Amino acid sequence: MSTAADAHRAQARANQDFADELLRDHAGSSSHVQWAVTATFYAAVHAMQAHLIACGHDPQSHQRREQLMADPLNKVPADVFRAYMTLSSYSKKSRYRCGIFAPSWVRQTLLDRHLKAIFDFVSL
Repeated sequence: MSTAADAHRAQARANQDFADELLRDHAGSSSHVQWAVTATFYAAVHAMQAHLIACGHDPQSHQRREQLMADPLNKVPADVFRAYMTLSSYSKKSRYRCGIFAPSWVRQTLLDRHLKAIFDFVSL
């Protein structure tokens, strides 16, 4: 039987796959790379949502999710919280500040470092 947490875990993987596809197939397009940044953040959102659901919470906003992640009772390590907040910041830069990112930097820093820390924590 599939649970809400399982659905969020699947969505996290799908968003990661989408970011990978954008970087692989459209690295020459700054708008595609911007969407890869955003998809990476939303992979983190769904991964952390799955964790918080497993802890008995189902936050309905970014603000509430961040509050719950910061609460020691939910056992989110500081490095995972920092990785999440870094991805959030770059997603905002991409969406609202027209940020331009090198595809290799997005791959190495956002996906392979920050998202990996989150995925490792939630065992994805």
